[in-house]
Amino acid sequence: MKGAAPAGEVIGRHVVRLLLVLLMLLPMEPRWALAVSSEYKLKAALIYKLTRFVEWPLTDGRRSEFGICILGRDDFGSALDALESRKVHGLPIHIRRLVQSEAVDESCQILFVSESKRPFLRAILASLEGQPILTIGDVEQFAEKGGMIEFVRGRKRIGFRINLQQAMRAGLKIAAPLLELSTIVETKTS
Repeated sequence: MKGAAPAGEVIGRHVVRLLLVLLMLLPMEPRWALAVSSEYKLKAALIYKLTRFVEWPLTDGRRSEFGICILGRDDFGSALDALESRKVHGLPIHIRRLVQSEAVDESCQILFVSESKRPFLRAILASLEGQPILTIGDVEQFAEKGGMIEFVRGRKRIGFRINLQQAMRAGLKIAAPLLELSTIVETKTS
């Protein structure tokens, strides 16, 4: 007759099983989230650089951070997280990832609207009209549909299409050097 396993061995097996179960319960990041494309690394850098060319209306001084929000699928991954070590207008940057447009509030000074929100784009932008939130996206015709800055891919660079009317309605001022590098579009009424 074989002897019973020592107590330490039995406990060790239970610990290993418990760890395996816990590992299976942890959320796994999808493969696309692990490697950030060079395009989205560049777009993250551009979002930061845009803050130098945009003036937001003065607030009552209660703001303690500068919010950059992503609405919908996040293709930026860790590229945007790196911005949290920087400041905009003396305020530390805070990155927020939002699933629903109802979560967008005054803590967002910049809102990047993801391609995954394309079906709801007009409604999202209409709900933000007049608020001092710089809306940015790379969805085709983003600027015509009421977004403020649309990233457009060129052959070797990313360009800008700006809806200056929308920015002005929100009380945002866009500096002339950025406007000179951009195509100005108007909001379509439909």
